[in-house]
Amino acid sequence: MDMTATKTFTNRKPCGESQTIFSRAFVIKYALYFALIAMIIILSFASDTFLKPSNIINVLRQISIQAIIAVGMTMVIILGQMDLSVGAIVAFASVVNALLVMKAGIPVVLAILITLFLSSLWGLLNGLVTAKFKLHAFLVTLATLTLIRGITYTLTGGYPIGGLPKSFYEFGSGHLFKIPYPVLYMVVIYAIGMFVLRNTPFGRSIYSVGGNAEAARLSGINIFRTKVAVFVISSFLAAIGGIILSSRLRAGSPEVGLGWELDIVAAVIIGGTNIFGGEGKLTGTLIGMLFVGILTNGMILLDVTPYMQQVVRGIVILAAVILNSLQEK
Repeated sequence: MDMTATKTFTNRKPCGESQTIFSRAFVIKYALYFALIAMIIILSFASDTFLKPSNIINVLRQISIQAIIAVGMTMVIILGQMDLSVGAIVAFASVVNALLVMKAGIPVVLAILITLFLSSLWGLLNGLVTAKFKLHAFLVTLATLTLIRGITYTLTGGYPIGGLPKSFYEFGSGHLFKIPYPVLYMVVIYAIGMFVLRNTPFGRSIYSVGGNAEAARLSGINIFRTKVAVFVISSFLAAIGGIILSSRLRAGSPEVGLGWELDIVAAVIIGGTNIFGGEGKLTGTLIGMLFVGILTNGMILLDVTPYMQQVVRGIVILAAVILNSLQEK
């Protein structure tokens, strides 16, 4: 059953609701920004390393791949759905690209294009099954997650495929004016994603379907096509992430991307995208990714144990879910 079925436009808050700097609505709306600024100030005093340019670049590089995938996840969640297969597609793309280059002897650029095409077919499958049988994508992608992981392990026997050429390594590890390529890819993809969501009929249809599917249908929006397209975009961006990661590692590994779907969903929700669909912005998602990345980096600099890092992240996600709920009231 579609999570958006019970969500109607009558839930929206009146446009004239006061949002002065002291109002509850204002504080809730910008809580993430306040928290991010406070965290940056605290970490700048707590660690001499935190504000160094090298560390800032490191944070951006660390979040870049997941942030790219989060663009597609944001669209999926705005649609009122969920894509749990993205982490598995990262591994699939990583392995398939390595196999094409190392085993089949296909040139790197052609191998990347083939990998993107094959990986996008998983999104096509997710979208078709979700839309055709009117199932929620949480269940569909939970199944395809397992399927894709199984195929990926079968292709490699569970072992990484190394020895990728240096030219491919540059794709994910090179720099332009000291800015890592993955960070530049992230900026370009976010710019495109923001334009699509804000300024195109397709972007508006995503919000409409997520906000009220029946109203969207009555207004002439092709719900089936919109759902399928969004899932294809999600898998395509996950494949880009897998290719960049395998480039950085100079290997294709079936182990990469484990649990990424949950990390990415958490960042999207922290960024303010409504888990029930119809609302969300890529600017919020990017801020959410930055928040998680800076938080993780800060805890590492302060020698917080990995176990306690999990506790802190869990508290942050819980707080984000509560804030998300309060924004609806």
